[in-house]
Amino acid sequence: KPRPAKPSKPLFDNASILAFATGKPSEAFGEPYKIFDSGRVIARLPGPPYKFLDRITRIENAAAFKLAAGAEVTAEYDIPPDEWYFAANRQKAMPFAVLLEIALQPCGWLAAYLGSALTSPTDLSFRNLGGTAVQELDVLPGSGTLITDVKMTKVSSSAGMIIQDYDMHMRCGGRTVYKGVTQFGFFSKKALSEQIGV
Repeated sequence: KPRPAKPSKPLFDNASILAFATGKPSEAFGEPYKIFDSGRVIARLPGPPYKFLDRITRIENAAAFKLAAGAEVTAEYDIPPDEWYFAANRQKAMPFAVLLEIALQPCGWLAAYLGSALTSPTDLSFRNLGGTAVQELDVLPGSGTLITDVKMTKVSSSAGMIIQDYDMHMRCGGRTVYKGVTQFGFFSKKALSEQIGV
């Protein structure tokens, strides 16, 4: 009986993703991000216990530090059966707020991989601007691994702001869990204080 194939090595592993969340961004993405290791501020992924992205296993139609529509990635998150949010939710299913983070964190990772923050000489904040999606399955403690594909379908820049549209599709065991579209924006502190485009 043939043995199952071992999963291939991730393109970006958990240590790399943790470096982007709470460590030095250059250890996640390389030399161009050294400017964010100290001095300048970059929008980051949440750190534990709100980090819900373990690895990136696929990158297509994308080049590091080249911000363009069409970029795609596949992200994976292994569900710990005894994770804190199941007990906090007081029911068997994963809380929707956690499910939403699992779907959206790969968008933030892709935005960083494409060098969004490098397009501006000033620090930018990253904000979710909304979206539409449908949850088709509950996620339970024994569900295993959630696999999320995201694609940046549109990117536009104006007056120092960047708006990015994404498609997202989360799967578990070959079945759709959550699918939809979302939009994010990068804004300077000045734009946020004046609510321009927000």
